[in-house]
Amino acid sequence: MSRGDNAVIADAVRGPQLRALEREVAPLNAWARLLLEQGGDPRCGGGSGAQALQRVQVVRTDTLRLLTTPEIDDFLRRVGDATAKLINMENYRRRRRFFEGRGIDCSWQSAWARRFAEYFEIYKLLGSRNFHEACRLIEEQWRSFVGLLRAAKEGKLEPWQKVRPPGYRKDRDGQRVPIVVVRFDNYRIDLERRVLRLGYWNIEVPFKGKLRWLTRPGAKQGRLIITYDPAKKRWYARVSVEVVLEGRLGGGLKAGVDLGRERLIALVTEPVNSSGEGVALLYRGGPLKSDYFYFEKKIAKIDKMLSDPKSEEMDRAVLKEVRRRLYEKRGKRRDQVFANAAAHLVRLCLGLGVAVLLLGYPRGIARDKPGKGNSNMWSYRRLEQRIAVAAENHGIPAFEIPEDGTSKKCARHGCEVVRKPRGLVRCPHGHVMHADLNAAMNILARGGGRVPQRVRVLSFIPTASRVVAVNVKSSNPA
Repeated sequence: MSRGDNAVIADAVRGPQLRALEREVAPLNAWARLLLEQGGDPRCGGGSGAQALQRVQVVRTDTLRLLTTPEIDDFLRRVGDATAKLINMENYRRRRRFFEGRGIDCSWQSAWARRFAEYFEIYKLLGSRNFHEACRLIEEQWRSFVGLLRAAKEGKLEPWQKVRPPGYRKDRDGQRVPIVVVRFDNYRIDLERRVLRLGYWNIEVPFKGKLRWLTRPGAKQGRLIITYDPAKKRWYARVSVEVVLEGRLGGGLKAGVDLGRERLIALVTEPVNSSGEGVALLYRGGPLKSDYFYFEKKIAKIDKMLSDPKSEEMDRAVLKEVRRRLYEKRGKRRDQVFANAAAHLVRLCLGLGVAVLLLGYPRGIARDKPGKGNSNMWSYRRLEQRIAVAAENHGIPAFEIPEDGTSKKCARHGCEVVRKPRGLVRCPHGHVMHADLNAAMNILARGGGRVPQRVRVLSFIPTASRVVAVNVKSSNPA
């Protein structure tokens, strides 16, 4: 279950004033929730001076690549297929119960009670501890489903967001997708020998990669998930880690963030000096657009060959595999662009003294224009979460601000603007500014921030490998 789903479920036990505030300003990370719980309002001034040291407990993941042999590969497939079978059988039973109107089964105990009956063979293969952890995983999926149903009923989801019960671990061809679930006390990572020891099966698997979170002081290892990547034909182990982050809330600048297509991210800070000058950061979306059309062209060629009725069945199977790998590669490149852009953005925010991030989620684009570049490559929710997590790692609260109408009015005068060519907007009072910067300023003002009189623009191009700086002259948007 994600942190966002936990926040939805915990909403019922919060005070009415806090719930009313979150309907306007939604917290996106642990620091933002801590600020709200302490009675802070991000729409008010952050104050100045030294702040008390704060701590939050979060969950992070370390990813390791497993260096398997044919014997270990066969073992992982056998155990992973059994776990996937358990998840599919249990989800089938719970889905049928849900669709028949007999309520939602969110308990792990109902699956655990069947360990000596229909799940006995799986229970013997997984062992008591790992079978129990798989039941916990199924429970979390269904509790997340309940939280999303509650959020939809309260109007917190978009109309295009459809809530569906947990499905099955199957690929497009109907084959089970293996997954190995190991409880926190049933494995050990030997950093000196670089091996992962699986306790119940008494197997050691060499690995490659760095542990970023588990090596931190006070870190606690949690659940281990082992999955297979068919595109790279490799096994990966994902270690859940509980860590404590330290930071100080308040005492800095606010920044408004607008997400878009041509400009993937547009950020504007409050004035950084006495002359009223702010800093604007622009991240271009050109690499994402290039990736989309490049992979779309290659996938279209494969679809054309698949539509040929004369092609043999063996050739069709190979083409489907290639097409699936192209989709996966395109998605991974997008995620890497998001990760690089978010990390670079937060590092610059730290240097500028930004203490609160105010993100506007582009609901109108995602709902009204579901064409090219939206549902395929521009996953705004994923980008928003990337920025929120990166800010959380560095002690910066991140909030979601309603951004409806921020592109239609002037950030300086509040009047309606006219959209001009080349990404500019014209105000009736006679000045012209960049459309994305104008939207970011409106988001900043809506979050209680001070709109700068002029901005110094820094432009960047995020790619899947790095973030490239672009030389831009100092600009006056108004």
